[in-house]
Amino acid sequence: MKLENFKNGYDVTIGSSLALNEKNDCAVRAFANAFNISYDLAHEFAADKFKRKAKKGTRNMFRTLAELGFASFDLFSNTLFPETRTFSIHPLARSKSGKLVNTSYTHKEVNHTVKTFCAKYNKGTFIVIVAKHALTIKDGIVIDNPNYKFEGYRRIVESAVKIS
Repeated sequence: MKLENFKNGYDVTIGSSLALNEKNDCAVRAFANAFNISYDLAHEFAADKFKRKAKKGTRNMFRTLAELGFASFDLFSNTLFPETRTFSIHPLARSKSGKLVNTSYTHKEVNHTVKTFCAKYNKGTFIVIVAKHALTIKDGIVIDNPNYKFEGYRRIVESAVKIS
């Protein structure tokens, strides 16, 4: 099976010399895609707010995003028309067990998969955390690594935040 609602998450790295030497940067790409900012600015955000080191993954993503509550970015700061964009970050409610529960199952507590998450949360922008990986979902479109286009819809969603 193939995800029809899929976009390559690496598109934000085009033109970035910083991205050429990076690895374990799924969170950086998720930030860039979710906030509509450049890869380099997202890299700076991850280093500043998450203490991410180059070529290392991002730890405690959900907790840190939930604690931040908002993110501000200075765009075009060295131009005639600088702009500051601020985004609200809202953690999605989780059950007492800490799961983001798929409420369409009534007989037991079940997590969302990427596919069921897209179906339920098909309006808005979300940063979604699955096992050791982060991705963006915008209006039901999965923005992720190209290799997840075919099997990525089965991954279990551990947590998610809404960006507005």
